[in-house]
Amino acid sequence: MLAAVEELRAHPAAVKVSEAGSVRRRKETVRDADIIATASDPEALIEHFVQLPWVVEVAAKGSTKATVVTGHGLRFDLRVVPPECYGNLLQHFSGSKEHNIAMREEAQRRGFSISEYGVLVTETGETVTHRDEKSLYEFLGYQLIPPELRENTGELEAARAGSLPKLVELRDLKGDLHAHSTWSADGHATIEEMALAAIERGYAYLAVTDHSHYLHEGRLEAQDAEIDGLEERLAPFRLLKGVEVNIRADATLDLPDDVLATRDWVVASVHAAFQRDSTERIRAAMESPHVDCIGHLTGRKIGRRAGMAVDVDGIVETALRTGTALEINSQPDRLDMPDPLARVAGEAGVLVPVSSDAHRTAALGYVALGIGQARRAWLAKRNVLNTRTWAQIEKMRG
Repeated sequence: MLAAVEELRAHPAAVKVSEAGSVRRRKETVRDADIIATASDPEALIEHFVQLPWVVEVAAKGSTKATVVTGHGLRFDLRVVPPECYGNLLQHFSGSKEHNIAMREEAQRRGFSISEYGVLVTETGETVTHRDEKSLYEFLGYQLIPPELRENTGELEAARAGSLPKLVELRDLKGDLHAHSTWSADGHATIEEMALAAIERGYAYLAVTDHSHYLHEGRLEAQDAEIDGLEERLAPFRLLKGVEVNIRADATLDLPDDVLATRDWVVASVHAAFQRDSTERIRAAMESPHVDCIGHLTGRKIGRRAGMAVDVDGIVETALRTGTALEINSQPDRLDMPDPLARVAGEAGVLVPVSSDAHRTAALGYVALGIGQARRAWLAKRNVLNTRTWAQIEKMRG
């Protein structure tokens, strides 16, 4: 989606180009993708759009609108709109339906009628248009509402009161607290390769959290020696000696306390027996003084496996009492915690790392998806643990 937007922006006729719809709201799954644009030559931009190399079918084409289908079966709709009402159309097509309906109903009570082409002032009959969304929301008496919050879950009331949070941004991240290497059987990059990729992203630290069941019989100590050698060469970058420890079906951890005590960072995760009572297993894991974070809380795989039912209030209470973080796992098929759970955790004061769970270097970039999830959960920079330096995190761990 972002590649399509960038390709359109690069065309000489393009003036403004933005994604819209559920993609712009960073929904976990999407059926199609909307793009809104203004252009000096709308027909030239439409022609460029339908000829992009990944287009396998042109479903519709006009002078200001076109629909194409990609090789993956995803539909893209491009609308080239007049610049004077670009903000109105972008807001309308970004949705959500529930947000737009609530905003229209409130506007009617205040003497306005909203359409995608402008705002009709009922008393005067004048239709006011807006070149950007900020001016549209301000005209209606709101702060600019970030697209990720437009789900009618309290954002209109907060925006009216001027109390929307300043949401976390991708550039706020200072490191990654969940990543794997070839020390895990499913890892595809060495620790050095992962570290260099993290440095290239501008990170100051990376937690190497390979799966505990691959680190028995002296392998953990051998990995530590490798990390020590790399840290000396890569300083001041920090490679943290972490581990992702399994929470067993009987709620015990599959590494002993004396081993966990040697780790800089411990992620505890459920990887099996998903039908068991997950809440008590997770709460038991958080009681360990060595567990710093719970990974992918519900264990869901989007489209393949429903998440485990969890008592959110109970888990949040234990997390607060024990000082345990609850992760947003950025893997595209996880995005776990789901945003409603992450919002509850953040509002309660639980710190939420946005982690890649990367098993290869390119997957470190998955945090962009996790940040979208965090923003949907109303999380600010202060709510996200890895917006802090490692020294700050270490001090918080006690």
